[in-house]
Amino acid sequence: MNRFLVCREMRVGAPQKVVSWLGSFNLVSRSIHSIPFATVDVEEISGSQPAEVHNLVQGKWKGSSSWNTLLDPLNGEPFIKVAEVDETGVQPFIESLSKCPKHGLHNPFKEPERYLLFGDISAKAAHMLSLPKVSDFFTRLIQRVSPKSYQQALGEVVVTQKFLENFSGDQVRFLARSFAVPGNHLGQQSHGFRWPYGPVSCSF
Repeated sequence: MNRFLVCREMRVGAPQKVVSWLGSFNLVSRSIHSIPFATVDVEEISGSQPAEVHNLVQGKWKGSSSWNTLLDPLNGEPFIKVAEVDETGVQPFIESLSKCPKHGLHNPFKEPERYLLFGDISAKAAHMLSLPKVSDFFTRLIQRVSPKSYQQALGEVVVTQKFLENFSGDQVRFLARSFAVPGNHLGQQSHGFRWPYGPVSCSF
């Protein structure tokens, strides 16, 4: 989760505008939707109005010349297009990877404030998921691609919200928890710290 973060953003063709969310991420938003970061209306996704899932690279949402199509579980129509990254479009991702220093961006010695930042982000994300209209939005999205009841899908959202709520405190720091191993003589110890070393990719 360093320089190269492959995020996904789903959108249906409609007027778009860029908004800032959580002070750290720029997401494309539909101006007609009541949820600021939502880019689709769950009820509108269909074979005649397919959604597109884009990649986030170097701070911008990008489509692709190659798409993977998902079928609607209700009627078998292709209703979601997922941007794939092939050899012809991989260069921006390689450039993004190369910008990450070898010591990593989550280095607990050089940038301990990042653990506070991601704690704040997790807290705000947990708060958003606790809002009924937001939890309903994600619940309906889950239902749209998976044959689950509303309560089953809502359970997934609630579990995620509780995880983020718990993770927002010192749990973020525990990602870099250290360990020590005794040496061969008095005063000798080996210490190790865990954090992403160099560029790391993450897909959703």
